[in-house]
Amino acid sequence: MTLSRMNSTASQARRIANVMAQIAVCGALLVGIAGLAWAQEDARETADKKAEAAEALAEILVSEGKPGFVDPLGRDTPRSSMRSFLLAAEQGDFQRAQQFMDFRNLPRELRGVDRAELAEWLYLVISRTLWIDEAALSDNALGAKGDGLPEYRDLITTLDLEGEPVGLLLQRVPGDEPGQFIWKISNASVAQVPRLYEHFGYPEWVENFKQRIPSGYSFLGVELFKWIIMVALAVVLWPLLWLFFLGATRLLCKPSDGLYPEVRKLLTKPLPILIVLIVGAMMLVELGLGATAQGILKSHTLTTFIAIWLLFCVVDLIRGIRRERFLVQGRDDAAVLGRPMANAVKLIIALLGVLLWLSNMGVNISALLAGLGVGGIAMALALQKPIEDLFGAITLYSQRPVSTGDVCRYGNHFGKVEEIGLRSTRIRTQGNTIVSVPNSRLALEDIENISARKSVWYQPLIRLRIDTTPEQMRAIVEKVRQCLIDDEQVLNDVLRVQFRQFGEYSLDIKVHCYVNTTNFDEYLKISEQLNFRILEIVEESGASLALPLRGGQFAPVS
Repeated sequence: MTLSRMNSTASQARRIANVMAQIAVCGALLVGIAGLAWAQEDARETADKKAEAAEALAEILVSEGKPGFVDPLGRDTPRSSMRSFLLAAEQGDFQRAQQFMDFRNLPRELRGVDRAELAEWLYLVISRTLWIDEAALSDNALGAKGDGLPEYRDLITTLDLEGEPVGLLLQRVPGDEPGQFIWKISNASVAQVPRLYEHFGYPEWVENFKQRIPSGYSFLGVELFKWIIMVALAVVLWPLLWLFFLGATRLLCKPSDGLYPEVRKLLTKPLPILIVLIVGAMMLVELGLGATAQGILKSHTLTTFIAIWLLFCVVDLIRGIRRERFLVQGRDDAAVLGRPMANAVKLIIALLGVLLWLSNMGVNISALLAGLGVGGIAMALALQKPIEDLFGAITLYSQRPVSTGDVCRYGNHFGKVEEIGLRSTRIRTQGNTIVSVPNSRLALEDIENISARKSVWYQPLIRLRIDTTPEQMRAIVEKVRQCLIDDEQVLNDVLRVQFRQFGEYSLDIKVHCYVNTTNFDEYLKISEQLNFRILEIVEESGASLALPLRGGQFAPVS
């Protein structure tokens, strides 16, 4: 009994011990599982922190414009990838150009097509239909933000394919190494290349001509066959335009006309070349231009300089018209002024043309204009006097207070104008000397133009002896007045002969009339005849002229 109880107690103890051991094992397992879970959570948190740190670093590098790595082909950003594709295609290296295109997951019918040929087709479509504005493409390694596209895609442009919009896209794809990403033309766009090429490709005659010309040769990004087409166009078009405008020149004026050289120069030189350039540019755009040629065409380099040449010819034509008009009017001196004025206008046109060209080239001309403004002020201060004289010459030519050959009085100087220059006017005095007067002073001072008078004033003062009788005075006044009235060279509009005053030693008769001439030499001859006639009238009247003698005595003139 006792033994059986002891055995029963021992068996219960063993069962309890087994249960406790199982509980301990379960607890140990639970603890191990919990520890493993905690370890995995720590590892996950650590990995997430590392990923966040890497992403933050990438964001910092991108924001600074520094991608995490530098792709040897330049596919780090959308802008650099597109630029490198265009450059490789422009050089005819389509094996390299195809490395900028994503050929993954293409339709089955395109998998056997030569990749370089697809790159060539795509370049042809782009060159014939697009003006790639690289500045519009993102220069960020993560692409453009807020364009409504997924973060890994950027839009180049949208083409209209028979009413269906087809977008050309760039796509961010994995690079050669893990964690590296590069930008390529998306496989969705590559899949559309055959359709685009079929629609935007060359006409059959251009394609046939292209096949006969050696490939791989280009200049300024324009293939050899395009240059041959352009030269052929110019060779045919320019002679036709030259003959047409030569005939137009003959219709407008005769070869003997003074304006014929200016009209012919305008119509047969710059104008045909400008038309050939415009037509040639349109033809090149139709055939397709590379990035280099597009940049040159956008800057309008040749067009700008030919347009400046054309405007120069227009200025010469206007100058010729003014010159002929001045020569007809007898203003030879004004015709001389046309050359410096035309040169000044040409200089302004050239400066404006160069500034426009620099602006088209992408140069910021604001700072350049500011520098020119400061330099212009300094130059204006240094050239103040010459500029004043130049504007004085312009005033003299336009207002014409005097002309070359006129007799004038300026200040204390009296003489004949020999030359009106750009800086000074030369006047030959009565003493046969030359006085050079700056135009700035001559334009501001009073000038008496003797040659501008319509008639010459004749105003002798007849001084008779103080003992002349009234009857003699009346007779002399009447006879002198009648003498002047009878003379055909004397104008009767304003004619006065009057006993004017009692002088200190004479009786004064004043004559006032005008001789109908503007030639001073002729006036001297007429006035001499009138003076002789007046002397005869005084002598016939029994009177004599009064002259002062020493001691205050007077004697008749014999």
